[in-house]
Amino acid sequence: SETITGSVDAVNRLLDSTKVVFLTNNSTQSRDAVAAKLNASGIRCAESNVITAGYTAAVYIRKRYGISRIYPIGEAGLIQELEAQGHLIGEDANFVVAGLDRNFNYEKLRIGLQNIMNGAEFIATNTDPVLPTEHGFLPGAGAIVRALETASGRSPLVMGKPNPPMMDIVLGHPGVNAEECVLIGDRLDTDILAGIRYDMETVLVLSGVETEESLRRSDIKPDEVIGSIGEIFEV
Repeated sequence: SETITGSVDAVNRLLDSTKVVFLTNNSTQSRDAVAAKLNASGIRCAESNVITAGYTAAVYIRKRYGISRIYPIGEAGLIQELEAQGHLIGEDANFVVAGLDRNFNYEKLRIGLQNIMNGAEFIATNTDPVLPTEHGFLPGAGAIVRALETASGRSPLVMGKPNPPMMDIVLGHPGVNAEECVLIGDRLDTDILAGIRYDMETVLVLSGVETEESLRRSDIKPDEVIGSIGEIFEV
């Protein structure tokens, strides 16, 4: 995707002056892949400063249930994070973890459904309905999760923003305290709501999903609104 004007300089200025943690509900890439992508764009980023919804799911399951058998509906990044925590990947599973999968098909839906109906726990990386790209909006993980939810009659435990599993990892990060945090994001119902729930200052950027019109209609209100991350030092 295209780099937003001024974003690289702005984020690197933030990195020079404070601790920055990068959060994403997108589980298609592993933390090291996200860090590599940011570094390639000119933003200094270590893998340890990236938290993805896939990583969150992998850590959440390991800490609460130990090494588990998991059927993932997702891409390589999700599978990499699950395996990195020691989990076993297969079709006969104790957990179904569903995220964005651009190769999603009926067979994956069938296997996921049968595991859930046989007692597997149902976990979603996130329920974002759409994914913004330079080519417009594409179906998000939420569309896949809803298919499983409809078929099984079961609601998933959701890992990503604004839910506790990801935010608990954020607040467990060394040097991160909610009252000293500013959460910057482009979605009201995930980024900004997460910040509000955890008493963080919030900044909405209008370079992603939201518009001035969607902001006006929403009951979720950020503390500040900017056009893009490149304007962060103007607030």
